[in-house]
Amino acid sequence: MSRVVLKPGKEKSLVQRHPWIFSGAIASRPAHLPGEMLSVYSFEGKLLGAGYFHPENSIAGRMVTFTAQNPLDAVRENLKIALQLRNTFVPSDARRLVNAEGDGLPGLIIDQYGDVLVMQIHTAGMELLKPFLVDELVKLLRPKAIYQKCTAAARRQEGLEDAKGLLYGTETPEVTITEHGISYIVSILDGQKTGFFLDQREMRKKILELSAGKRVLNCFAYTGGFSLAALKGGATLVHSIEISAEACELARRNNFDPSRHEIFQADAFEFLRNKPLDYDLVILDPPAFAKKRADVTMAAKGYREINRLAIQKMPPSSLLLTCSCSSYIDPGLFQQLIFQSSFDAQRSVQILGRHIQAADHPISIYHPEGVYLKSLLLHIN
Repeated sequence: MSRVVLKPGKEKSLVQRHPWIFSGAIASRPAHLPGEMLSVYSFEGKLLGAGYFHPENSIAGRMVTFTAQNPLDAVRENLKIALQLRNTFVPSDARRLVNAEGDGLPGLIIDQYGDVLVMQIHTAGMELLKPFLVDELVKLLRPKAIYQKCTAAARRQEGLEDAKGLLYGTETPEVTITEHGISYIVSILDGQKTGFFLDQREMRKKILELSAGKRVLNCFAYTGGFSLAALKGGATLVHSIEISAEACELARRNNFDPSRHEIFQADAFEFLRNKPLDYDLVILDPPAFAKKRADVTMAAKGYREINRLAIQKMPPSSLLLTCSCSSYIDPGLFQQLIFQSSFDAQRSVQILGRHIQAADHPISIYHPEGVYLKSLLLHIN
């Protein structure tokens, strides 16, 4: 492979196994195509590993190995290690198999729904490896189908168009999965993300444990993940609020007890503004308000407002589970925003718990930027 050479002193982050190389750290590199695999050397000539590179982006390189190992062998090995970890800690029919940098495979997400795999590729480097990845997944898992659902905004920065559809196997547009004894219908092609929010598995379990005898409001309900967990846990009443007609329809198909579960197609902000909140437990799990760093200021206003609306109206001794999946809103900032919402609402608020990380969404200790999902369980008085 051709060589990338770093500027003096810029090898420190790679020695510490951080997977990103910024363009300003590079002393020299050959002309290359987006996503091309290159070896990486310090200014003094020490081999630091190999990664794929983009000629125009500020994150110029993403490492796939920090040794002299062949990069494709490293990708193959990391796939196997990722699968072994899931088999040990998440023996489920619905799980994340690859969590990008968290599994040493930057730019790659793979979710498993039964015998169907859904792949999200965010970078040109992983896009070039797509045929290789499909072959490896077929060898490892013998799936019925492998889909690609590559529609993230990050692809535009890599010069990639959206890519969606069947890559291997038999068309399987819907799959039924089981989590905590609850069945969910997952729409592979039309659902958000890869079809289901697997990263909230442990928090859905927490809601199941907390819901006995409670009236529950689930805002941004999507297809009813938290709602069905609350019903399974013994909630007396669940109201699900979701703006998408398609998601509401799938939630109704998932609705195993219509006598206790009502689904409203509505904007969550408007619902919270205009309706009384006579609930014992409220769940706020909105989509990412900040999808890029420039969105942070407006996103912060959104988080403050939606939490203020809930906290202000909730009855004494109620519980609020509030979440953010915006990677640009770090845990410290998120807690500060909830503090401001609580102060504006003039309520006594206590933190009872924080987000419980699902084991199939590991975060590399060397890549703290991998933390994106935050949750706070609050007691409102």
